[in-house]
Amino acid sequence: MNLWHRLIHPLTHRFRRRRGQFILANFPDIRTARICDLGGSIHFWDKLEIDVPRGNITIYNISANETQGMAETTEGGIRVVIYDGVTIPVPDGHYDVLVCNSVLEHVPPAARAALAREIKRVARAVFCQTPAQSFPFEPHFLLPFVHWLPRSWGFRIIQLSPWRLLARPDDATIREYWWGTQLLTGQEVQRLFPDDDIVAERFMGLTKSYYVVRRATPLATRDRLLRAA
Repeated sequence: MNLWHRLIHPLTHRFRRRRGQFILANFPDIRTARICDLGGSIHFWDKLEIDVPRGNITIYNISANETQGMAETTEGGIRVVIYDGVTIPVPDGHYDVLVCNSVLEHVPPAARAALAREIKRVARAVFCQTPAQSFPFEPHFLLPFVHWLPRSWGFRIIQLSPWRLLARPDDATIREYWWGTQLLTGQEVQRLFPDDDIVAERFMGLTKSYYVVRRATPLATRDRLLRAA
């Protein structure tokens, strides 16, 4: 673990733990649910501190480097699947709950609508979080206001960011991470998920990130509605 991860993991632990409590409160059946973690990692579930059986979770990511795991984990652990980043290779409604944490901002804007459709396709319930563009502190580089500046200016400034100095990425990684990270406004999130609840996660009175919440209709209630129809 490099110096960057030694710094960032303790900083994010508190927010992940609060996020875990939100997930438990809004998805009370998650302990028995079949879970898709889209774009996630194994350490994310450790930080949530919720007692979800790890064998119920499948992570889909585009790179094993991002998951902190192998292509398949040991029996009883979280399963990791490397996929094309476009189509999750499962039938419609295959999962009970889909969790997508801090992923949308790394997806090219032109591809976000397709990803949102895929998120809604594969699961009956959804929790999707993304940092707010309106929050003055950029969470990926740990710098204030840099994401509000012209992109070319921000690229120069991040050369002195804590991420750049502690993680020591090569030039190609710096370019890819900066130009591939673009935070969303609340209106953009609403356009992607017009039928779902958008909840503001707040810090010091400001919106730090957005939660997209789609709660599944309980199966018994859904069956009654179908029979009534």
